[in-house]
Amino acid sequence: MRLVYRFGIVFLVVVLVAGAVLVVTFDAHRTDVEEQSNTSVADRAALSASILDDRLEEQRRTVAVGGINPDLAAHGTDRQDEALERFVASTAFDGASVVDEEGTVRSFETTSPEFESETVVGSDFSDRTYVQRALAGEQHVSDPFRAQTGNTVVIISAPLVIDGEVVGSVNGGSQLEETGLFGGLSGDDEREAVSVATETETLYSTADRFDETVSHSADLETVDWTVTAHRDRAAVDARINRLAVFQAVSGVALLGSIVVFGGWVYRSKIRRISQFADRVRALERRQYDAGPSFEGATEWRRIDDALERLGTALARREQMLLVLNRILRHNLRNSLNVVAGRASDLEDRLDGPERESAREIRLVTGELLTLADRARMTEKLLDPVGEESPRIDLAAVVHERIVQFGLSGADDAKPNLTVTIPDRAVAVCGPEVAVAIDELLANIADHAGPSPTVDVTVETDDDIVRILVADDGPGIPEDEAAVITGNRKISQVSHTGGIGLWLVDWIVSQYDGRLLIPSKESNSTTIADGATVVLEFARAPESTADDGGEEQT
Repeated sequence: MRLVYRFGIVFLVVVLVAGAVLVVTFDAHRTDVEEQSNTSVADRAALSASILDDRLEEQRRTVAVGGINPDLAAHGTDRQDEALERFVASTAFDGASVVDEEGTVRSFETTSPEFESETVVGSDFSDRTYVQRALAGEQHVSDPFRAQTGNTVVIISAPLVIDGEVVGSVNGGSQLEETGLFGGLSGDDEREAVSVATETETLYSTADRFDETVSHSADLETVDWTVTAHRDRAAVDARINRLAVFQAVSGVALLGSIVVFGGWVYRSKIRRISQFADRVRALERRQYDAGPSFEGATEWRRIDDALERLGTALARREQMLLVLNRILRHNLRNSLNVVAGRASDLEDRLDGPERESAREIRLVTGELLTLADRARMTEKLLDPVGEESPRIDLAAVVHERIVQFGLSGADDAKPNLTVTIPDRAVAVCGPEVAVAIDELLANIADHAGPSPTVDVTVETDDDIVRILVADDGPGIPEDEAAVITGNRKISQVSHTGGIGLWLVDWIVSQYDGRLLIPSKESNSTTIADGATVVLEFARAPESTADDGGEEQT
């Protein structure tokens, strides 16, 4: 995969991960805001319930203290009325009454100016629960009920005790619509509200101004009331919206930074690497002055200078090689043709040793001309392989070259050939491979002696097409094989005597193949001695090669 595609994929993954982190972070913060709101509302409900419990408990204690006041026990006297008036004036009650042991109201006091106490005095309250519980010696907080005044009232009663004997009850009442009993429960925060309710009705509420709220309830210990704390949902949503705006701004800043950084990396690194690859490909195509120049950082300018020098050096060396090839093809060849012609003339006119010398000159000159022709192939190999890799059926090529090799030579020097070839063996290589096979067979004809035994095999596996050529000749010297295969450098001491194997190696290397010369110890062919040469090429992906159907000659 190209680097730019990998960079794009990694960049996209980074952006997606960063976006996911932002979304998860926002969701976590939103959850925290909601949990904080819920916790705050729950705390407010518990605090309001505790405050209301304390207030009710304080009123219960106030009524209990009144229950031991002897003045309040003086039924039907002015002293009783005065004591009850002081009781109402000094407490938070909106009204109070004293009932005797028969359940009859003996005194009544209220803060409402429009209500006359005389209308209540003498009334029978014996059927009322709070009176019954007080006369039974218990303190009691009544359920809210609608009084004669039309207000919702709660009565707290306590037994009126003199010398250990219950002589009546003291009853303090609070009007819930106007009482200070619920005042301050919701605190000073305008976004919060409180409501107090029984199982059947709402006694107090400040939540009517909110359309939707976050709420939590808490039960009172003193009475069967429930306090519900409310928080305006709009206020919670507004906080979440502010968080969303902040998160969006942070996300834009983060993703923008990633995009800017990615753009900088692409411009300063990825695009430069792509330009470097284009420059190298131009060198491979022998376009030594083509390709983009690098600008920017000092390192890239140094690489640009190095590629310029490399292109100049390669162009100069190619020019030298082409000049040498043209010298071989024209100047040297023309001179050798003159020498060959004169040697042939001398051979025809001379006798004895002089004729043999002329013949030797003619033969050596012919070998040099053949060598010059073979060297011409090197110029052709300078051209790079095209974008689309060529495909050749090596089974067909090897079969054709073997037939030609078997037909050449005198009848008494015919090689003993054993050929193993599949029906098809399509490899990634070009037509020059035929020249490589000819060179290997010619090497056998030149060095393996008369009537050599030759074993040629073409085999395939999943990725490789392999050509093995073995003979029973003296073999290739190890030093020469090491130089050709690259295991030893060329020097004045280590070198080869011909161009044949070099040409084979250059042809194979042009298609990313390999030339192998196994040692005699590692030779796995059926011919134990002699030379073995292996050519390996990549198998074409679309090949329909079939390992069966072998042909033997």
